[in-house]
Amino acid sequence: MSSPIKNVLVIGASGNIGRPIVTALLSANFAVSVLTRESSNPTFPPNVTVHKTDYSNPSLLQAFNGQDAIVSAIATLSTQIQTSIVQAAAQAGVKRFIPSEYGIDTSTPEVEDVVPLTKPKRDTIAQLRQVESKGLSWTAVIVGSFFDWTFEIPGLMGWNVPARKALIFDNGTYEYEATNTEQIARAVVAVLNPQHLEETKNQYVYINSFTVTQKQVLGTLEKITGDKFAVQHLEAGELSRRSLLKMKSPESHGLVEDAKYDSIEFGVILAAIYGSGRFNNYSKTRELWNERLGLPREDVEESLRRALGNVERG
Repeated sequence: MSSPIKNVLVIGASGNIGRPIVTALLSANFAVSVLTRESSNPTFPPNVTVHKTDYSNPSLLQAFNGQDAIVSAIATLSTQIQTSIVQAAAQAGVKRFIPSEYGIDTSTPEVEDVVPLTKPKRDTIAQLRQVESKGLSWTAVIVGSFFDWTFEIPGLMGWNVPARKALIFDNGTYEYEATNTEQIARAVVAVLNPQHLEETKNQYVYINSFTVTQKQVLGTLEKITGDKFAVQHLEAGELSRRSLLKMKSPESHGLVEDAKYDSIEFGVILAAIYGSGRFNNYSKTRELWNERLGLPREDVEESLRRALGNVERG
């Protein structure tokens, strides 16, 4: 039986995933600390302890002293920094580490060929496996696509609600996994709950809010707004191919009019979310943990109405 978790430190706590995780941990009565860079001054609730770091081993050890668990919500482009974090966590006697995953299924080596940005995440898991004998266990939480958050930024993940535009891949019929940010936070809390601590030890945990298609989302958006969306069609595999080609040949041309889709990083991620490589339909290839972790069932239309309401309120 694993020892109970009381003191939890969150890294990347001011980000889009970090904020709801901190809120959920506090609501579950964990003693919450956060780690921030020395130059950063984000605001947190008064009952959250803030540790400043330059990410050197001594400063990390000082912050990790007395912590039972560390939750990393570091952005994908910065996950390579987790190497030093895992090393310090093992030295400090931390019991559980939740690395920054929160995306497509990275459990198989092939994912690096489709989304090279996943290599630091896989390297983190490999490192965690090496230090299991030192008492540091881990849980990688796979959530697919962030759902509600993607509508806050016009054009993100293919949806531009203010402009009534949508980017649809492969006719919009690919079933993909999508998870609301609060559901992600609930999953993290559930993993650290004594009831689930042992069963989630040293493995990937797969959750979602629902399995959905772009066609379903588009229809629901048009129902809610009462407007028809202008649709641009692309093939996920082709966007992935062009984005990977651009890594080798930066002067090559992209596929999409909007510049944000023409970036190397965003192109491969967007394509993988909507089908390229089949790394985001794990409800059909893996066991979902929703019921085991006591996560609520969520509804696409209700989630969209809530997300669009948040956008309108600013």
